Amino acid sequence: MHTRGSWLLQLYPRYWRVRYGDEFAAVLAACPLTPMTLLDVLFGALDAHIHPLDETGRILAMLNRPRRTAITVFCAYIGFVVAGLSFNQMVEDDINRLSTAHPDIGLAYHVVMAGAVVALLAVLVGGLPIALASARQALAAKRWDILLLYLVPPIALAIWLAWTWTILNIIAPSHATASAQSTSNLWVFGSWIALFLLAALASTLAVSVAIARSQINPRLFRFSLWPATVATLAMLAMLGGVIAWGLTTRADDPTYFATAFGVWKLDLTRSWLAHVAAMAFLTFIAIVALIRGYSGPRAQQAAGVVTNVA
Repeated sequence: MHTRGSWLLQLYPRYWRVRYGDEFAAVLAACPLTPMTLLDVLFGALDAHIHPLDETGRILAMLNRPRRTAITVFCAYIGFVVAGLSFNQMVEDDINRLSTAHPDIGLAYHVVMAGAVVALLAVLVGGLPIALASARQALAAKRWDILLLYLVPPIALAIWLAWTWTILNIIAPSHATASAQSTSNLWVFGSWIALFLLAALASTLAVSVAIARSQINPRLFRFSLWPATVATLAMLAMLGGVIAWGLTTRADDPTYFATAFGVWKLDLTRSWLAHVAAMAFLTFIAIVALIRGYSGPRAQQAAGVVTNVA
């Protein structure tokens, strides 16, 4: 049966399509494919892949909205952190000079830094109780697969720190006479960045899958909506700060804004726009997830949710 939106069925596992495909296609045909519905379908497909069965062998319903919201905002926040660290790396060498000469530039930068602190605290308040509950439940049930997933972040961090130490203490001294833009130095710096991104991606995925596989009190996820809201608002404030930093810097010091930065001599204007685009996209994802989380059970049928299936 080919209906409007039936191509979304291909995102789900084969066993799911065999059992629920016709019903899901009928729901898609009857409902408008709004951006929110599409996002819900995508996360439902992810859940069907990573957590298809419960302990009795029954096919689970898709993640409830508060749980899905917590995971989505967490993932968006981690991506935002990566973008924020990249932005700070871009401006840190010149921010003191620019802030002294142009206080408005300094104000925009400090808005970004303050937002980072608030977002971190909010994620800790909302996320730590969930992670601890998941770990306790995994220990009690001897779910070693879940516990192993929680080992991914510290292992990934240790590997990245070990490579950082190797660069600073072994590779850098041997390349002391080489130009910063030499091919070898560019490859070393590129590997450091790539390993950091890989560690962040692996850690985020591992924690998300661990939480998705855990049987956690739904009240913790409902509580997490408030910290998730604060974190998202902080991300929005940081996005505004980055935009304000670029606009004020371009107005107050156009010569600086026209320069290149870093070992790769990247164009500052394009880099700033890329950071703004990435942060805006991640903030949008978090906002949509929050709207879906607060909307409660209504419109779940539009996402093809099948519950209490034996």
